[in-house]
Amino acid sequence: MGCPGWESRDRITSMCRYRALIALLLLLPAQLAAQPYPVVAAAGDIACDPADPNFNGGNGTAAGCHMKATADVIAGIDPDAVLLLGDIQYENGALAKFQASYDPTWGSFKGITYPAPGNHDYGTPGAAGYYSYFDDRAGDPAKGYYSFDLGGWHLIALNSNCAAVGGCGAGSLQEQWLAADLAAHPGVCTLAYWHHPLFSSGPHGNDATSQAFWTDLYAAGADLVLNGHDHVYERFAPQDPSGAADPVRGIRQITVGTGGKNLTGFFEIRANSEARNATTFGVLELTLYPNGYAWRFAPEPGGAFKDSGFGWCHSAQVPKAADFHTLPPCRVLDTRQAEGPALAANTLRTFALAGACGIPADATAVAANVTVMTPSRSGYLKIYPAGAATPGTSTINFRGGGTRANNALLTLGAGGQITVLTSMPSGSTGLVVDVSGYFKVP
Repeated sequence: MGCPGWESRDRITSMCRYRALIALLLLLPAQLAAQPYPVVAAAGDIACDPADPNFNGGNGTAAGCHMKATADVIAGIDPDAVLLLGDIQYENGALAKFQASYDPTWGSFKGITYPAPGNHDYGTPGAAGYYSYFDDRAGDPAKGYYSFDLGGWHLIALNSNCAAVGGCGAGSLQEQWLAADLAAHPGVCTLAYWHHPLFSSGPHGNDATSQAFWTDLYAAGADLVLNGHDHVYERFAPQDPSGAADPVRGIRQITVGTGGKNLTGFFEIRANSEARNATTFGVLELTLYPNGYAWRFAPEPGGAFKDSGFGWCHSAQVPKAADFHTLPPCRVLDTRQAEGPALAANTLRTFALAGACGIPADATAVAANVTVMTPSRSGYLKIYPAGAATPGTSTINFRGGGTRANNALLTLGAGGQITVLTSMPSGSTGLVVDVSGYFKVP
């Protein structure tokens, strides 16, 4: 027997409801798993010199030369692109050393690699080994800077070895090129990367070499800067070119000098430094969404340090009028099913709603019914956009042991995701979210 459409749901029989629900639950995991968004892996300070005492046939030791281990991490990520943040081959970037150390490890990803050079790569005059090894993937050897697009994002590789390319300051050929490149790509999510960081708590400290880069990027509304040079992992809160915190227009800088050579430490903790580690080799994994990004530090096997989060693109934060689109009633989330386990007390969980139930990747919010199922204790949930600050008000309050539902407008964060904060003394609760429509900017 056939079932009438959802639009006549008042006349659907119990059997039809059951069949429709089962079909939904079978399809939901595949829908949530479908992520057409680009994934990027990034790190610098990678392959040690074959003459390094820690080289050990390319396998490294506890002290260093972990380029094989970090390459294995990238293989596990299976990214769409690999960004190199300079000092790719120690000690002097000679072609023979690239072939002996870098190529057997990170060379596996050469076809999807977008490098930026470091000072050690210029240890060979003109970085000849670097440009010979990467060929046209490294850009013009007289410049070493270039840009490209990936999944709606604009990515810019810059060269902070300023003396080798005619300077980096205001008015230099590179700075003029950067300003023109940014002007040609307005209103899009933007990531820039180079070797020497403007801000660092590591042994090299702050380096004003890239001040003009930051000035142009900040003025254009860029979102992310990635660097190497200091052999640490360090993530900064969004800030302006002077180092002042700026949660609205600021650029987030992440230093990922943990690609394999060796690790150093921290000397003077700089303002706005939010996360730091100098004991774990690994790479940065980025997922580039149409309106934001997710980051995760992926450690080598045995590495204990982790760091992850979400951020909005500045272009997505401009208030815009959105149209409402109705959907057939659809269960987008049920922690009793594939999205389990239940929500534990006083924890954060993140769920992707875009891609399920017909919610498009560029939806800004959904109209939903939120149901709390058999909570262990009384408490409340706060549901808010992934990557946003925790709001002061709750989405739904509930008593222990009961079932409570509430209609809500759920704003979506980066990648169409929501974060759920569960606040209760102990125990756990189930959560069900049904949607009836979404908002989208025309």
